[in-house]
Amino acid sequence: MSSIDISIMSFKIGELVTIVSPINSSIHYKPPALIVDAYEGEPKIFLKNEKMGKCCLEEEDLGPGRVYDIFYQGSVEEAVCEEWLRSWLP
Repeated sequence: MSSIDISIMSFKIGELVTIVSPINSSIHYKPPALIVDAYEGEPKIFLKNEKMGKCCLEEEDLGPGRVYDIFYQGSVEEAVCEEWLRSWLP
């Protein structure tokens, strides 16, 4: 796996973000999520079903990219694609 400089990532650990709708990026889900880790990896949709997750990813999301682990509604979601997040504006 190649190394990525997390200092150039869009979001920093500890930052609040919102998750955007995959259908309409102007729709932001609430409450905000907390960035708990930032790294290079393959985005995950279904954490326990890799085959199904790859099936649902768009072609440009396959392979390594900038991903985040977020704390959202009481649990940690792993490998959330950068393009699925936006800065939280209160």
